[in-house]
Amino acid sequence: MQNTRNPLIFVVIESKIYNNLVVGFLKSKKYRNIMAFTSGTECIKNIHLKPDIIISSYAMEDMNGLEIMKLAKEKDPEVDFFFLSAQNNVDVAVNLVKRGAYDYIVKNDKALDRLAKSIENAINATKSVKVQQGFKIGVIGFFIILFIIILIILSLAIFFPDDFSFTF
Repeated sequence: MQNTRNPLIFVVIESKIYNNLVVGFLKSKKYRNIMAFTSGTECIKNIHLKPDIIISSYAMEDMNGLEIMKLAKEKDPEVDFFFLSAQNNVDVAVNLVKRGAYDYIVKNDKALDRLAKSIENAINATKSVKVQQGFKIGVIGFFIILFIIILIILSLAIFFPDDFSFTF
């Protein structure tokens, strides 16, 4: 996920009613950058927009969620993929998570709350990684600058030994 402040979210659910329900729920949770699709083909046609998050059904007529995830991750391996599925099959869920899905959520009365929490966890994890990367860059930069300063002082001491003589 690239954008943690206003992530682009693709919702790919065939049922227009459930699709609208998910989009409305996400908007109520302050997510504003949402695009809704009712087929995997529509989603893939727009994958060049580089979504940060894709929420998809598993079983759809034109292509299943695994196919969508494979194609999306080929274009952008950092996209976080969430499945909302009516299938309560542990083997399918485990397989999808092993292949790169962030979460697999079975549709029920708590599914949307769980989805919102899972999205928030993904955003927080991405923020944490970015902070750690920034910290590493800062530490490396500090030591590089320190090394350069030491080299400059040593060079000055070698080329101008009279100015750097110490007497006790």
